[in-house]
Amino acid sequence: MLKETIQKHKLGIIVPYRNRPTQLKRFVSHMENYIKDLDYEIFIIEQSDDNPFNRGKLLNVGYKYAIEGGCDYFVFHDVDMLPEDVDYSYSDKPLHLATHLQEHDYETTFFDYFGGVTMFNKEDFESINGFSNEYWGWGFEDDDLLIRCIESDLELDTTNNSKKDIQEFEAFQFKGEDSYIKIKNKEQKSNLLEDDFSISVLVKPSNIKIDENDEYDEFPILSIPGYNIGLFYNSFRRFFCQSYDLDKTPYSITTDILGEQWVHLTMVYSDDTSLSLYVNDTLIETIKMDKSILELNSNEIFVGAASEEKENKDFFYGMIASVEIYDIALDKEEIIEITKNPLKPKLRNFGKFKSSEFLYTQLLAELSNSKSSIDLSNQNEVSLKNIYLYKTNQSFNTFLPTPCRRNSRFKSLEHKSNSSIENTWVHKETRKNQIKYYNEIREDFSKIKEDGLNSLEYLYKEEIAISEKTKKISIEL
Repeated sequence: MLKETIQKHKLGIIVPYRNRPTQLKRFVSHMENYIKDLDYEIFIIEQSDDNPFNRGKLLNVGYKYAIEGGCDYFVFHDVDMLPEDVDYSYSDKPLHLATHLQEHDYETTFFDYFGGVTMFNKEDFESINGFSNEYWGWGFEDDDLLIRCIESDLELDTTNNSKKDIQEFEAFQFKGEDSYIKIKNKEQKSNLLEDDFSISVLVKPSNIKIDENDEYDEFPILSIPGYNIGLFYNSFRRFFCQSYDLDKTPYSITTDILGEQWVHLTMVYSDDTSLSLYVNDTLIETIKMDKSILELNSNEIFVGAASEEKENKDFFYGMIASVEIYDIALDKEEIIEITKNPLKPKLRNFGKFKSSEFLYTQLLAELSNSKSSIDLSNQNEVSLKNIYLYKTNQSFNTFLPTPCRRNSRFKSLEHKSNSSIENTWVHKETRKNQIKYYNEIREDFSKIKEDGLNSLEYLYKEEIAISEKTKKISIEL
């Protein structure tokens, strides 16, 4: 009787590295004690020049050496993550392993996070042309990596994609660049939102563009001009609401990273000076303002723009299917009800929704054309500028494709944050990476075929054996 042939695999653990000797010592010791019953080798790829750190390029270099070392699958591993409960065995599809990190209370950072620790086999990694070599400094090489997997039709996780409640509906499509809707009160009523109010929109951002001259990007979803009170999206892929009190002190509530998916946002202000933000039917936060909301003396509201002033350059990119504004603070039960029925006219009460008489405006793309839209409340004149109607057929709960994950726990070694603090980047290079990702890669996916393993260049310096299982290779980029 013939014995079944069992395929043997060799793991290459590839670590991008520079100037963290204490972490490196702990990492190597920990890994060599942790990994049992696997054939593996660790490749520390050290960037020994003074250029900004290039994680993606270092990982590509490590892949080349791991292939020479006989490895047929690879874990791309940050030096500051120590496994506590991790399965490093072979996978026939790309996997994200950094799912539960100590520094994030053992929660996944955000839904399409693909950084920290990832696993590829040889065939899949070469099919995506490896990492990009063009992200210098911190960030966005892992976002680029996910795009490469999507474009190469590699297996991804679709369990978050809702297969139910799929419906066809129309949406206003905003192209940015002077594309907006203006809502103007027929009676020239100003101080529209001086007392209780609620703003609710069904929105999906997409294909944002970044101004290279700015340090920060915000894209108005709905805004009252002046101090721009309303709902916004930013290039950190977060939604936020914004308000000011009588002293012009700003207040805001920001969501976690949500990305390009349909969400129902509701901003609620109560005359007890509390401000709340809901995503779908979930309360994100309620904050207390020191004083009442700032009176803006405006009888206009803009959707997709901050204003129509010539110097205005802030415009929204994406789709909005519904806009609702109420002269009352909706309660949670009502918000849950309208979230379930985002495209239902709100001229009459239904279910637990009881505030139809307080409807200030409601716009539905399905009842509009590219030239005009009807305000169901009949209180406002509505004008559309450079707006398109787009018919979509999907669930409101559809997510972008996300990496397949193998749940794992990692201890996080102490390090300074290299990402963002209060929606600003720690390093200027990260802003350049963000611009590259949104303005180049997202606009032309073909660029990934020209940048990666097939364009890798570097200068070899030296190789040092740290142990029997670990070698450090120093290079210049």
